[in-house]
Amino acid sequence: MLHRKHMNALAAGLLFAAGTSFQCDSAIGADRYQKPADEICVEGGIESYYTQYNFNRTREEGTIPDGSGYYLFSLPLTLEARHYLSDAIYLAPYARASITYDFADKPLNRSYWNNNQVFAGSLKLTTQHSFMNRSDEYVGGISASLFSQYEVMTSSFDRSKDRVPAGIERQNVKSGLSFWFSTQKPLNPKFRVWTESWGELAWHTAAFSDEGEDDFLIGSLSSKIGTGVNIAHASFEPYVTVDLVNDFLDRDWNRASWFNNVQYGPGARLVLDHYLPGNVSIYMEYLFVSYFDTPQDQDHDIKAGISCWIPIF
Repeated sequence: MLHRKHMNALAAGLLFAAGTSFQCDSAIGADRYQKPADEICVEGGIESYYTQYNFNRTREEGTIPDGSGYYLFSLPLTLEARHYLSDAIYLAPYARASITYDFADKPLNRSYWNNNQVFAGSLKLTTQHSFMNRSDEYVGGISASLFSQYEVMTSSFDRSKDRVPAGIERQNVKSGLSFWFSTQKPLNPKFRVWTESWGELAWHTAAFSDEGEDDFLIGSLSSKIGTGVNIAHASFEPYVTVDLVNDFLDRDWNRASWFNNVQYGPGARLVLDHYLPGNVSIYMEYLFVSYFDTPQDQDHDIKAGISCWIPIF
């Protein structure tokens, strides 16, 4: 098992490379527009994927039988009202509903942790910018938000799944900072290099944990660096990914393996944005896994699925 500081250095190094390898030239800057009118936005995301061990979401459930795994589906839907304070800063109250569901039917697939609904109300302050090159082509963007969110988790709509146990806290208040960053550098009309990063640092009052467990300071960082090859109206994109999660507090429950690990490895995706609405990709990843505090037997995972983000309104 690699030491925590080595994993933090690995993720920080990847993020640093993402920010420096594709530097913007002097012509690239923030949006050059007038202050937008206030607006209502509705957006949704869908992800359906197979994962053998599901380190991101699953509590320890013992040995996974050969040929088994998790067949997960997630659907978040967000409604927000944006009040623009400037051309690139807005204040937005929003409501969100999110469904998580496991399509398989073995005992491990009935866990409430992977079969629930979360309803949330929140307020956020966001700044966002687009990067343009000298030809006024979009080559990336950045967004950062300060937020506070009240969440309620309910048992799955499917009565064949496990209900949320009585000893699990169903309410959580989450407050913190999140960011997203993306950039790409075309090398010729058919080939480019790109990077994407998403991160969050948030205080949770309960994190939907066992009764008596409270206060979590959870940091997450997901970074990818890859190349892209245009094939007709699609893009084939091999990449390297690092996904890190860490609870910075130090009580026993802050050391859970699912809140303190790093996953890293190669992946590839086929991006189909020109064929379907929104941002759609089919992907596969092979991930090595290391733990910061609580070692586990599993040291690798595989993940494959389809994901999309759709601006509905």
